[in-house]
Amino acid sequence: MSHNNGPVVNSLLAAGLVFIASPLLAQSPRFELTGVEGLLEGNIRAHVQLPDLACDVGGYRLARNLPGIRNDIVRAGRALGYYHISHVTRFEQGEDCWILRSEVEPGQPVRVGRIDINIAGNEDFFRSPLQNLPLASGEQLNQGRYEQIKNDLTSIAVENGFFDARFSRAELNLDLVSNTGDIQLDFEPGSRYRIGAIEIQQLDALAPEFIQRFLDIEEGDFYSSEALLDLRQSLSGSLYFSNVSVTPAITDAQNERVPIQVSLQMRPQRVYSAGVGVTTDIGPRLRLDYEDRYRNRQGHSINGNVGISPIQQNADLIYGIPLRDPATESLQISGGFLSEDTESFRNETTRLATSYRFINAWQWRQNYFVNLQHDEAEIAGSRLQSDLLIGGVNLNRTRADDALYPNSGWRLFGEIKGASEKLLSSSSFLQLNVAGKLIQSLGPGRVLLRFEAGTSLTSEIDELPVSVRYFSGGDQTVRGYKYDSLGPENEAGEVIGGKHKISAGIEYDFHVAPNWKLAVFADTGNAFEDFNEYDLKTGVGIGVRWMSPVGPIRLDLASALDNDNELRLHITMGPDL
Repeated sequence: MSHNNGPVVNSLLAAGLVFIASPLLAQSPRFELTGVEGLLEGNIRAHVQLPDLACDVGGYRLARNLPGIRNDIVRAGRALGYYHISHVTRFEQGEDCWILRSEVEPGQPVRVGRIDINIAGNEDFFRSPLQNLPLASGEQLNQGRYEQIKNDLTSIAVENGFFDARFSRAELNLDLVSNTGDIQLDFEPGSRYRIGAIEIQQLDALAPEFIQRFLDIEEGDFYSSEALLDLRQSLSGSLYFSNVSVTPAITDAQNERVPIQVSLQMRPQRVYSAGVGVTTDIGPRLRLDYEDRYRNRQGHSINGNVGISPIQQNADLIYGIPLRDPATESLQISGGFLSEDTESFRNETTRLATSYRFINAWQWRQNYFVNLQHDEAEIAGSRLQSDLLIGGVNLNRTRADDALYPNSGWRLFGEIKGASEKLLSSSSFLQLNVAGKLIQSLGPGRVLLRFEAGTSLTSEIDELPVSVRYFSGGDQTVRGYKYDSLGPENEAGEVIGGKHKISAGIEYDFHVAPNWKLAVFADTGNAFEDFNEYDLKTGVGIGVRWMSPVGPIRLDLASALDNDNELRLHITMGPDL
């Protein structure tokens, strides 16, 4: 009869080896440093490297390393201004292994005396580093910060095309009697180089003259690294190119001109995509998208999308034409259909539109638009039809420290639009809409503030088409109420929409796990017909946030305070700004 004890024996052997080896692993050399602390101690430890010698090595081999170690300690001290540093350093044999023991007396540090920095021409480029020097007279000398001054001047010179820049004088004059060090720097930027020939990789998909329109630099401009970075970001952000390289050939510069090489790789021309999502405003949603990124060599594009949900159905087709600055300026011609069936109304809109979009001088996205639309609506038992030619302009701007999960940032939107019976419209009105959001870190979490307001200039609400009336309630306005369920009511208690609206909200969220947050919030607002008769509705609640790879997904439980504290669940997706 035989027994297979292999695994048991192997386990015992392994345990024994670990037991035997553990005392050996515990034996290692040590560096015992006394007399110093803080930055000086850290710098000495960073400079001194223990020799890679066994614990039983003889004293003679250890002693051969002492001169280098002693020099390293002195250099580490002088780098921080301790030029009077002294020490006693030796190897000793410990119980298990040898010890490097160093007893240090740092002495009085050298302090910065006079700082004299002279720039020979083009001083404006170097004003910033001179106004924010990492060293000041009277401070303890730190040679790393002295070198930083020189590196900052050199870096700014290179970034702005002063490739022949040099220090004609760079001195740190020490007086170890008075313990002061004077800094004398004479910097000569030399001539500023210019942009040379710009060589752009030729592509079959796009015409050279179209790609040339992305360039806001030209041959003969002064060289600037920032301008080249802006060019790269402009090309990358255009969605035409999957890879962009903008390379200055500095070594090939001639006559103080630097050639620029632009290398491009095209993105796929056509993209098809589908997505699903859910919000409590419109329910589960299926979305289908088609994109033709470069319909022709002039960069024209086609975008189409279809969205289907229980509350909303839409279909849109957009033809985009890049203009003079294709990165920021475009003309769009679009057509589409939108059907909405809410608790308050049912409306179908067929639309043909054109818009001119660009980024203005103040870095706001500005959009002029004209929409020709036909509406067929049913509200409060009445059927309405309208034909509108709506013209207007809107502006918006967003700033955030992170696109998906900002800890601080803001968004502002403003719009004015209107229609006139004298211009192909069945009714006349003028509307002003504003909205904003602010996110700011506070304590362990963030506070989120939101507001939205709109007003209409028209005589009676009945003359205002349903598609431009104001309603409130839902995920984006007042949580705790159904989507578009709030607004002025007729005598039968049916919501008919308002001429004005206002809503605001405050929220605070904080992490409870790496990808999870809890939130508390309060919303208030409503739509109303007259400024003297507004009735704000309020909802409060708590929520859970999942920081998914594609953005936050929010689940909120809200109570409508003036509706018998009715509870309502809200689910939303998308970025905070």
